[in-house]
Amino acid sequence: MRLRLQLGLLTLAFSAVSAFAQNTVLIINGSSTTSESGTTSDITANLQAKVVAAGGTATVVDAVPSSFAGYGQVWDIRFSNSAALTSGQISQYVSYLASGGVMFVMGENDGFPTRNNSVISLVAAAGGGTISFLTPSSTQTVLSPFTGPNAVSTITYNAPGGAGGATPGNGAFMTRDSSNNGTGVVWNKTTMTNASNGVLSVVFDVNWMQGGAPADSQNFLRNLINFNNVVVGGGSPQVSSVPALNPTGMALMVALMGYVALRQFRGQNI
Repeated sequence: MRLRLQLGLLTLAFSAVSAFAQNTVLIINGSSTTSESGTTSDITANLQAKVVAAGGTATVVDAVPSSFAGYGQVWDIRFSNSAALTSGQISQYVSYLASGGVMFVMGENDGFPTRNNSVISLVAAAGGGTISFLTPSSTQTVLSPFTGPNAVSTITYNAPGGAGGATPGNGAFMTRDSSNNGTGVVWNKTTMTNASNGVLSVVFDVNWMQGGAPADSQNFLRNLINFNNVVVGGGSPQVSSVPALNPTGMALMVALMGYVALRQFRGQNI
């Protein structure tokens, strides 16, 4: 009985490793076409560092690859008008979401209409409903579950864009001002009619992701990464105050449990 229990625990440990391996993140930064190379370099480095700190792996590419195979998450952090999503890329993104992918797409303020309109077209193509671009207030309330595990209640953007209304299409606000206009929007599983297995988040601002951004922005980014990691791991997207075990810790745990199970096995009369 003891052997069966420990073998069962070992199986669960290997399952956890499998789920953890899904936190492979592809970052598309558009470095060769960006209108602000310094900003692009900064947000890339900050996002990559935080993904790794949360226990994931991050691969950075300049342009959209032909396939997203092997990646549990895709972060398209391009924001320039030169990086508007093409119709082919929108189809690729919707297919990835429909297959259960988790995706973040960056928008910007009203100075970047070509990029923003393509992001809005992506939302519509995925079946996320209709959203209308506007300029919200800079200081916004952060809404659950993005208030933790790193405590943050408000965020102040530098020069945001956003969407308005009580509900942004079929999605929900991640951050919202006092007039029900928000810069961060998320579409959870089942909310996009053409991609019901996927999760899509959009933030119409770039400066919040910079390494020198205030603590509220840094914690909001950490919480968004945590949210995506929970979803990719197959769990319910609820805030957890328990940090993810890093790859080394997970490997040591599996090795230890395997050693214990083997000793118990040798001690049994089978």
